[in-house]
Amino acid sequence: MLKGTEKIMDKLFNFRPLFFSASSFCFGILFYYLHKFNGVSAWWLFLLLPLAGTPFFFCPNKEMVFKKFIRVALLLASFAAGTMSFSLQLRDFKNQPYYHEETYVVATVVERRENGEIISLVLDDLIIGETQVDGRMNAYLPASYCENVRLSDKLLLRGLVSTDTEYFDRYGFRAKEIGDKICFSFNDVESCVRIGEEFNLFSSVRNRMEEVIYAGMDETPADVSVAALLGDSSKIESGLLENIRYGGIAHVFAVSGLHVGALYAFCLTLFKKTIFRGLPKLVRFLLLSTTLVFYAGICGFSDSVVRAMVICLFAYASKLALLKTDFLESLGLAGIVVLAISPAALFEVGFQLSFSACLGIAFLQRPIRQVCDEGYARVKKRFPRKYTPSELAMLKHGDTLPPTIGERLVKATISTISITLAAQIATAPVLLNAYGYLSGWGLLLNFLFVPILSAGFAFLLAAVWLACLLPTAWAGVILYLPSVLWSALLLLFEATEFSSFAIRGISVPAGGVICYYLGGTFLSDKWNVSKRWRRYFALLCFAAFFTIILVINFPV
Repeated sequence: MLKGTEKIMDKLFNFRPLFFSASSFCFGILFYYLHKFNGVSAWWLFLLLPLAGTPFFFCPNKEMVFKKFIRVALLLASFAAGTMSFSLQLRDFKNQPYYHEETYVVATVVERRENGEIISLVLDDLIIGETQVDGRMNAYLPASYCENVRLSDKLLLRGLVSTDTEYFDRYGFRAKEIGDKICFSFNDVESCVRIGEEFNLFSSVRNRMEEVIYAGMDETPADVSVAALLGDSSKIESGLLENIRYGGIAHVFAVSGLHVGALYAFCLTLFKKTIFRGLPKLVRFLLLSTTLVFYAGICGFSDSVVRAMVICLFAYASKLALLKTDFLESLGLAGIVVLAISPAALFEVGFQLSFSACLGIAFLQRPIRQVCDEGYARVKKRFPRKYTPSELAMLKHGDTLPPTIGERLVKATISTISITLAAQIATAPVLLNAYGYLSGWGLLLNFLFVPILSAGFAFLLAAVWLACLLPTAWAGVILYLPSVLWSALLLLFEATEFSSFAIRGISVPAGGVICYYLGGTFLSDKWNVSKRWRRYFALLCFAAFFTIILVINFPV
């Protein structure tokens, strides 16, 4: 054991059952992917046996042996569950009837995306010819065929139907199609007729929200509002959307944990400051659960929304039960829920960005905040506060002075910077590998826009919901101010070309990613070793990371 750790091996880190189970579940999925598509032999699994037995060499007593056995069994079971669930998902995706013919299709619209003159629909409840099939279909139709097509509409189409169960396309692994079981494609449309509507509460509310947003706002603010409230960024003009991405704040204009967290905070404020505070704990939890689940349903239960919803509900339930909450445990539970529904989500960029940002906040926010606090404390020493006579009297009596407005602003600024920087650091490798660039303005723009959206999101959502309840003619009045504010905020992206400040041309191989994230964990306080040793290990990991980057990207 290293000198200065003053900890036995069992306490090298604190075991968090949900977080480590989720991690093991991910490793199971990843191993099956490498086994099936990269030829990694299943014999490597036997390495798990000595690894699983290693912890028992550090057990000082029989009670500890039992605890270690339970933990090891839990991790092995999670690994096996991840492997099995992913293999079954791939099998179910592949086992579909083969079609490549012109025929009729009866189906229900569950997603609608605009791509210029082409409308992309995701269809469910499929009847192909006269056969009902299990799976979904991607349909690509000219916009002229879809002018009045909305979610939950039942369509009768005729065109070319093809079975598409390949695991890879030109963009790589088809994680979203596999996860959503989109096994068929529809092209060369000959006819498209709306024959009815399947009632779906979530889709009906979503359609109504889009209707009042476009009735009450100018086109561009309406497009951005639909993206921010409902997660559909396909309506935003392509040049503007690309510039927003280069600015590093695309997540602000697509529903994510930021939005669910803002809604959660708004609900908690209502519970504390209004008549709701007198309600029983169970009733408050049910009201919060209903609100978050309803909003998640409107957004199509996307991975980022489900993750944030699970974290918020788990945190609030723990608070009501007077239990100590742990963000990593909440994140682990969210990961298990999302991956249990769709193991292929592990390979989606949205999932990776969402969870890496949360991991960055969990591991790095506190050390970054501590550095900022230490810097602020040094500045305060150089410029000491001048006390009034009344404040001096309070200090003499041993009372604590309330923070000034300036101190509160500094505290809020430090909190925002630490969260933003932690998330930026954690998502950098994912962004580089997925999109090939990294925003040079991301930190500054997130610092500016995240607090604005966090403060205004719940009120924008409430305004839209109010407009939904009133006649459509009222939408222009209720949404006038949000439309003006969106127009003002978007001026920055219309006037500045952020692509010129992007970092491009750097690839991060798997070995570099491992070193990068491992180094990040050593910067945190999650390892039960001394700060000195954590710094040494972090320095070693980052040195290895930069060496790999230099060798791969700048060969001699």
